[in-house]
Amino acid sequence: MECKYKGCNEPPLGLSEFCWDHLQDKDGYSRKLTEALNDKKDLSGCNLKKAVLRKVHLEKVDLSKVNLSQADISGSHLFDVNLDSADLIGTNLSDCYLTHCNFKGADLTKATLAHARLWNADLSGANLTECDLSYADLWDAKLFNIKIWRAILVCARGLCKKSFSEGSRMFDNPRINESGAISAEESYRNLKQCFLSSGKYNDASWASFKEKTMERAVFKTKRDLNYFPSLLMNLLCGYGEKPSRIVLSSISTIFLFALIYFTFNAVQSSVGQENVLKWSDYLYYSAVTFTTVGYGDLIPKPYAFFRLLAATEAFLGVFLAGLFIFTLARKYSAR
Repeated sequence: MECKYKGCNEPPLGLSEFCWDHLQDKDGYSRKLTEALNDKKDLSGCNLKKAVLRKVHLEKVDLSKVNLSQADISGSHLFDVNLDSADLIGTNLSDCYLTHCNFKGADLTKATLAHARLWNADLSGANLTECDLSYADLWDAKLFNIKIWRAILVCARGLCKKSFSEGSRMFDNPRINESGAISAEESYRNLKQCFLSSGKYNDASWASFKEKTMERAVFKTKRDLNYFPSLLMNLLCGYGEKPSRIVLSSISTIFLFALIYFTFNAVQSSVGQENVLKWSDYLYYSAVTFTTVGYGDLIPKPYAFFRLLAATEAFLGVFLAGLFIFTLARKYSAR
């Protein structure tokens, strides 16, 4: 169907034969539309492009797959309204109360949600690219797998790592939509700055780790050699955000070198060379070499390769100890 206005190819609005631009009684149409919605008339999937519904009050209305692009719904109270997969591109939702609304899969590109209250709203899988969320209240909102590239997050309240959690699994993986590594990297950086500005350093740590993970994905796509040092830093310390990985790396290094010493019989006693060393002795020697303690009761055999092994382990010990201190300070102190 097309608008009845001659020469116009736009689809007509729901409950009308004209598009918004060629509608003569716009105020009358807004009242008629509000009444129809309050009467629970099924308007799911219909065209409401550019419609004006300022300061209306709607409860439990089904507007799934509706086209509300460029519409003005500012100042409205929408409670438990279903906007699943709705087209909300450029829609003005500023100062709206959107408690418990369903925005799953909705397209909110360039929409305005400034000062909106989105308590317990479900935006999972929604597209919030270039969306204005300044001063929005996102308490307990679900933002799992959303696109949030270049969104304005100035003074957004209630935003935290948990907001991006799927919430249904024991071992959850909070994340935004990562289908585009470059845009996801920038989005995580934006979230990191938002968390830092509100003093949420643990959440900022999560965003920083995800930002570096996306950066590594970009390196891989471009076949950039920086991919390999990035991968190494991820394994060793989670880009400075996961101190526990350094502990595991240190323990693994000690056991690996102990196995090498044991395999090549690379260690001897400095007091009695005829003593037969046990596995525990090799493990002990590896530990004191890694920590650069070097008691001197056990020493490498006088071969260049064995001495090089000991020197390499000592260097790794100093490097990982310094990295651990840096990571711990970065993780648990204000940045």
